[in-house]
Amino acid sequence: MPRRLCSTCQRPDARCYCAYIRPITNRTQVVVLQHPDESGHPKNTGELLVKCLSSATLLVGETLDNALIEQFASHNAALLYPDQPEDTLAAAAPIADPKAINHLIVLDATWRKSRKMLHLNPWLNSLPRVTLNTIPTSRYRIRSAAKQDQLSTFEASCYALQQLEANPTLCEQALSAFDSYMNHLVSFDPNRP
Repeated sequence: MPRRLCSTCQRPDARCYCAYIRPITNRTQVVVLQHPDESGHPKNTGELLVKCLSSATLLVGETLDNALIEQFASHNAALLYPDQPEDTLAAAAPIADPKAINHLIVLDATWRKSRKMLHLNPWLNSLPRVTLNTIPTSRYRIRSAAKQDQLSTFEASCYALQQLEANPTLCEQALSAFDSYMNHLVSFDPNRP
């Protein structure tokens, strides 16, 4: 017998996130570039993020077509991605004025696959990078991270929007709902704290 799916989020009823969606009004257009392996994954947070934000788009694929690339290049876009000392990719341009950023590009993938997406889309490296000034402890309890400061797509995007829009309360309600959704998902795994 097939599992029943929520008609809105298309997830199994037990893992539906619809009750956890909290509306967030954001000035910066968030464009989530989601790796195909993340699409529909039960532990993915990028889709929940797009449902919460008033100005957000989800694009699934490892690469983008030229028309979309030109669109982002003409709209003061920046990439949310940490600067890493071992990074062999071209150095990203610094952001002169965070308030001038109209589009925030977010990669929704594992770390390894996000690096592959950077290599497959060289134009991403020409964008200024947004890095988080402070990185709080992750609240994403259902997936293991190699480092304590590795955040979920949802968390990193919320903190980046707070930083870009100079609005410290922008995502408080959403992060509270995120915590509730994590508690819901953890309830399926008694071995998780």
